[in-house]
Parts: sequence; C-alpha cells; structure tokens
Amino acid sequence: MEKGLNQMPLFVLPPIGYIELLLSGLECEIMLGEQYEKQTYRSRFEIAGPQGRQLLSIPFVHNSTHNSIAEIQIDYSQNWNVKHWRSIETAYRRAPFFEFYAHYFEPLFTKRYSLLAEMSLETLHIILRLLKTNQKLILNTNYQKTLPTIPTQTSITYNQVFIEKNNFIPNLSILDLIFNEGPITIEYLNGFKIEII
Repeated sequence: MEKGLNQMPLFVLPPIGYIELLLSGLECEIMLGEQYEKQTYRSRFEIAGPQGRQLLSIPFVHNSTHNSIAEIQIDYSQNWNVKHWRSIETAYRRAPFFEFYAHYFEPLFTKRYSLLAEMSLETLHIILRLLKTNQKLILNTNYQKTLPTIPTQTSITYNQVFIEKNNFIPNLSILDLIFNEGPITIEYLNGFKIEII
C-alpha cells in the first residue's frame, strides 16, 4: 500500500515524534506559508540536560509575528546561539555519539541565518542526510492561517546520558536520539524494537 502525503509545519530541531511522522509518508509537504505561531516547536526545542528537560528558544524579531513562518527573522541582538550550543555540549558531550555528529549541528549555531525557515530547513536536510533516508520534501509557500496540530509524542525509548539521574525523558529533540544512539537512530524511527540495557 502506498503511503500518502503528510502536510507538516516547519519545526527547528524537531521532536523525535515529528521525525517519526515525517518518515511515515511517501512525500512530505512542509508548509512555509503557514502563519507563525509563538511558543511552539517552530522556534524552540527540548534537550535532556543535567537538571532534566531543558527548553531552548530561538528569538525572533518581534515585528514579524503575524507573518508566515518563511518570513520570521532571527534576532541576534543577544548571544543566544553561543549559549544554546554550550547547553547542547554540556548535555551531550558524554553521549556515545556526540563527537561523531556534533560537527554537523554546530554550524547551525555559528552561521547567522537571517530567517528562521532557513535554519529549520537546513536542520531538516542535515537530519535526513544523517538518517540516510530518501524522504522527499515538498515546500509549499501558499498562505495558511494554521495547520491542524500534529502529534509529536512518541513511544520510542532508548538510553540517555542522564537516565540514572533524571529517568527517561520522552519526546525530546531528535538531537537526543542521534547523539545517544548514532547510526541506529533510523531503526528506532522505523519501529524496530531494540532492548535497552
């Protein structure tokens, strides 16, 4: 049976459930014309830090909040990008695969993107390349006020760096799964049952 088309918002460093959904369709339509929604995964992501779940937000130029996601400008008046990368390093430097994958993600925080969509699309391309998937993305720039909420929850469990201290923290950014499980990340996303030791 052929899989259908998924219409999805554009998230920055999306949660694992988003990537799981993204890979469930033959083609995925990324809705760049969608009106930007504040306080969503469109401009924020979560990692597992030493103190538990940690939310990191990308600041935007406030006069652009009623624009489409494709028009949202990133605000670099503060050094948020340096602080975010330090938070990621602190959270994952002891993860088994951090040293193998960090160089793919660090440029997201050293390059200055003018638009949030540029950063988010580059993130998606990096993730799909690392997962070695041929997932097709279609960019749709037609205006749309809002998209239906997509499920970002997942039942995927795996070993995390601070699991002994914080227990397992579900539904984090795909960064968490990549840095902890490396090349078998795609197997988790494809639904293979892997025993956690």
